[in-house]
This record gives sequence, structure tokens and C-alpha cells, in this order.
Amino acid sequence: MIKENTPTEYKQQLQQLILDKAMSMFKAHGLKNVKMDDLAQSLSISKRTLYELYANKEQLLFEGLVRDNERNQRELMTYAAQGRNEIEIVVLALRLKLNEVSHVNPLFFSELVKYVRVKAYLQDRFEEGRRQSIDFFLKGVEHGYFRKGVNYELIAQMSDAVTNYVMEKKMYEIYPLSEIFENYIHVQLRGLCTAKGLEVLDRLMKENGGLKGKEKSEG
Repeated sequence: MIKENTPTEYKQQLQQLILDKAMSMFKAHGLKNVKMDDLAQSLSISKRTLYELYANKEQLLFEGLVRDNERNQRELMTYAAQGRNEIEIVVLALRLKLNEVSHVNPLFFSELVKYVRVKAYLQDRFEEGRRQSIDFFLKGVEHGYFRKGVNYELIAQMSDAVTNYVMEKKMYEIYPLSEIFENYIHVQLRGLCTAKGLEVLDRLMKENGGLKGKEKSEG
């Protein structure tokens, strides 16, 4: 006997469907270019139904970003729990980020700061991420994978400056964001590695076809 969904289950499923579609459209076309009307039409639902579940575009964007971030964090934590070393973990984190920027219209990133709640959330995540990143690299120093005597706080600030420069100068109009990200991060990461770290990094790059990883074969 087929169990029918309860009204609550149906609402939850519809919310996820809307969120999936909204984030897909936002990342493909940019935030400004996607209207709530466009979203409702693409899902074949009424605008009334859409607005009953999500009051506005910012709510959709905020919940989508939180969900994506939590999903990536779960994947990293699961991977780390398998006893992976710092090089393996950082490579996975970089691959997740590279996969994200490879499939996103640069307009999406440039328009995020126009939403107050989203901007505040991203700033909190940025500050938390920086602290975690520095602690992570210091653990890698203890385990012999990253170089001693490096000011990792300074490195983090320099990385922020590069990111800001790329977005302000709209370098993504000349080079794909994925190419900018992969070239800069790969060079920087190699510079931070000890001989032991480079050995692991080179093995991972060889086994997986670089930071992007091997393309999945079709069929």
C-alpha cells in the first residue's frame, strides 16, 4: 500500500524543490536576473504558493547558502573522521570550492553583498573559516606537512586581498574563475608545503588529475 505524503511532508518537499531550483537559477544567471515570478513559472507553481513558503529572494538565497555550506562541512568532517592527513583534507576542501566556482556565473558572487542578511552571514562564516584555516595549517605544521616559520595569519590576509582584487578588477571577464582559483591556490599551497607535504600533494594530484579531479566518464 502506497503511503501518501502528509501536508507537512509535502510542504517540506516543495520547499526543497523550490530551494534547489532557485539556487540553480541564481548561480546560472546571477541574482538580479532571476525574478520570483521567473522561479514560480519555472516550477509551474503559483506566485502565491511561492510567497507563502519564501517571503522574498533574500530568504531563498540565505537558506540556500546555509544549506550548501552545511553540506560541504559535513562532507569534510566525514572525510577527516577517516583519519585523513591535513594535505588530503585541504585538497578535498579546494576541490569542493573549485567545483563550486566552475559552475557559477561570476555575477552571483559579485551580487551577494547587496543583501544585508546574506552579507552578515557570509562575514561570520568568513571570520570563522579564517580561524579554522589558521588552526588547521598549524596542526599541519606540527605533523610536518606545512612549513614552520610562516605567518599563516598574514597568508590568509594576502589571500583575501587577491580575492578582492580579482572581483574588483573583474578578472573573471578575462579568465574563468575556476582557472584563477586553481592557478593561484595550487601555487600558494605548494609554497606552504614541506618536502613531506609535497610528496603527498604530488601523489594526490597524480592520482586524481589535479585539483579538479578526474572527469567522470559517461555511459
